[in-house]
Amino acid sequence: MYFKFNSYLLFFLFMTLTTTEAQVGSKIDLENVDVETKALPTIVLFGKEYTFRERNKFIKDLLMSQFYLKGLTISLDLEEFITKRVFRFNHKGKVDIYLKRKKLPQNNKYNSFMLDGAAYSELNITRLVRTIQDVRIDSIQNGIKKRKKLLIEITELNNEISDLEISLDKYKNAYNDIIVSKKLSDKKYIQLQGLEKISVIQKKYKTVKRKIARNKRDLENLILLVVSIY
Repeated sequence: MYFKFNSYLLFFLFMTLTTTEAQVGSKIDLENVDVETKALPTIVLFGKEYTFRERNKFIKDLLMSQFYLKGLTISLDLEEFITKRVFRFNHKGKVDIYLKRKKLPQNNKYNSFMLDGAAYSELNITRLVRTIQDVRIDSIQNGIKKRKKLLIEITELNNEISDLEISLDKYKNAYNDIIVSKKLSDKKYIQLQGLEKISVIQKKYKTVKRKIARNKRDLENLILLVVSIY
């Protein structure tokens, strides 16, 4: 009887130890796994995905900013997945924002500037951040093409301005020499003829200057970047 009781006792202890060992072997430390494998926020920049620890803050700051003004500046520290190399992405100029595939208007519930707008905007952004699955930054191809075209035109117009300035200076010098050397009876005709030519050059010069100013203004107002939040 004593032997039988001991046999049951040993069997119970064996099963207890085996069960305990099995549980220890399959145990998942959720706290450790959460620290080690917790997915960091990411952002896709021009088709390449990067780790971006401050993504939520970036979204908040962007939505509450005047993103539709040319004075907007963006600086992001992004980290590559494999090499862990960190680099800074900089942008200056207005951007388009698409939220869930819909273009965000300039005045919206995220950047309200009314008396109680700050708290209202903060609440809406907090709700939005919880649902964000993906953030992408891309260039706007039409804007890139337009920018390239404007830069070429500005270069050509500047070259034209240089040529006009040279022509104007040369003609003025030649005109002054003629006035000095010609007889008094010929001066009136030469003066009128010279003034007309100088006037034509000056008018063209002003026209080209206006074109340059307009192109520079268009260049500043271009939207070259789009931020899409999903």
